[in-house]
Amino acid sequence: MIQYLEALDTEEEKTVFREIYERFSRQLYRTAYYLMNDHAQTEDMVHETFMILTENMDKIEKVDNPKTWSYLSTILRHLCINALKRQQKTIAWEENIQDLHTFSENNSEENILHQEKIRLVRDLIRELKYPYRQVLCLQYYNEMSTKDIAATLNIKQDNVRQIARRAKEQLKKKWMERGYDQ
Repeated sequence: MIQYLEALDTEEEKTVFREIYERFSRQLYRTAYYLMNDHAQTEDMVHETFMILTENMDKIEKVDNPKTWSYLSTILRHLCINALKRQQKTIAWEENIQDLHTFSENNSEENILHQEKIRLVRDLIRELKYPYRQVLCLQYYNEMSTKDIAATLNIKQDNVRQIARRAKEQLKKKWMERGYDQ
């Protein structure tokens, strides 16, 4: 963090930056890893995002404003897309969703079945179209509120709730088609 703070001019900017870093660094890391699927590249993307932020602190109104997350996530997303294009990879926003629960190294049958279901949910989410996939990812993966998702996607909160409901219905239908019960 010292490297970032040295790039800032005023104490006020440094204080705001610290708050932003503490509040969003983990979320940015999860989002970048979700896109990049590589820890080293993820760290690079988050680092570049914060370096860009140090040059553009004037664009931040308030730390707790949803626009702050939107601004950071947009920077990060563009950096990741550019990096992936350079590597000639395709982007799959829903790649590598974190496991819903942490399991012991025990390979019990229940554990294996649960892991299989998690993989199936990942695959089903991949099949969803925009905006269904994005709303679910923001809601569950990034743990964003309906209000924050609406601000990020520039749509109404009612639309976010409707999209989330329809996405869940699509997932449930696909789940049942694969032979699983609720």
